[in-house]
This record gives sequence, structure tokens and C-alpha cells, in this order.
Amino acid sequence: MSMSATGVWDMPALGSRQAPDFDSQNPEELQEFLEEFEELAKRCRLMTREKTKIVVKYVDRETRRFWTRLEGYEDDYARLKKKIMGAYSKNFLEDKLIMAELIKLAKKSAKGTIEDKEDLGTYYRKFRNIAADLVEEEIINKKQHDKYFWKGLPHELRYAICDHLEAQDPDFECDQVPKVETAMKAGYFVLRKAAARRR
Repeated sequence: MSMSATGVWDMPALGSRQAPDFDSQNPEELQEFLEEFEELAKRCRLMTREKTKIVVKYVDRETRRFWTRLEGYEDDYARLKKKIMGAYSKNFLEDKLIMAELIKLAKKSAKGTIEDKEDLGTYYRKFRNIAADLVEEEIINKKQHDKYFWKGLPHELRYAICDHLEAQDPDFECDQVPKVETAMKAGYFVLRKAAARRR
């Protein structure tokens, strides 16, 4: 059965303002996403098999790979929806909520200011309190742990740390993400140096 040209092509393009958007880091929004998608699908008169193929286009690559392996994909939207909803168990939701908390912290910190060692230490402690459990439960690996920490540093501090690390290590390049321990050590150094210049 081929997809009807009118219905499918009437669906909003991925990334457009009208398109439904599911952030896999916030699975608590899944119900709202599916309801929004179903409303659009109804307006565009999509058949059940068409809905199974189109719904996966509005999620990220990793989520798409997962959903396309579920029972009902390419066949029965109601069955696929049931499997999707069932896959997001309470434990999974709790892990995702903790993950969302980590991302929120990193974003907030990146937009703020870290002016001295105390500020950097405060950010590190807050980050560690959330991230340690995620690493222990293997929700994120060590590289991802380092990456989220790095993203939480304000741009100017990251730039200064990169300059310092490049001066210390000719093999280091600024497109690399340093380990948390390395970033902290370099961060303390550049912040002490900046404080001394302000005196």
C-alpha cells in the first residue's frame, strides 16, 4: 500500500514551527507529542500505516532506531503507540528526568558567569551530585560526562582553558573535550591568573 500523496505531503516539515517535536531528554512530554501528532495526522487524513512511518520522522535518530524496531511499525499505529508508551517505564522516566536535570544545570551554568575558584567549585559540586549517579547507572559514559561538564562552562572560560591547555600540551586541540579533572585544574589556574590581573 503506497502512502497517499496529499495526506503525507500536507504534514509539516521536520523542524518547522508547525511540526510536533519530541525531545528524548524529556520523555514526560511523550503524551503531548503523540496527541499533537495525531491531531495533525487526522487533519491530513493519514492512514494507520502512514502514521507509523511519519511519526518516527519527528524524533531524533536514536529514538527513531528504537521506535522502528517496535511491534506495530509499518503496520498498526495503535499497536506501535501502545509499545512506545509501554517502553517508557517509571524507571526509564526517572533516569530521563535526572538526565534532563543535568542538561538544565549545564545550560544555566553556561549562560551565567564563573569569575573565581569558588564559582567553579560550586558548579563542579552541583554537576558531580547529579552526574555521578548517571555514570554509575550507565545512563551516560565517562566521555559524555566530560562533555556535559565542558558545555556547562561559560564560553570565555572554555576559551581561556583551551588556550592554557594548548600552551601546556602541543597535542591538545580546542575541538577536544578535556576530562573534567583536566578542565578543573586548568580552570583554577586561569581564574587565579585573571584574579591576580584584576588586583
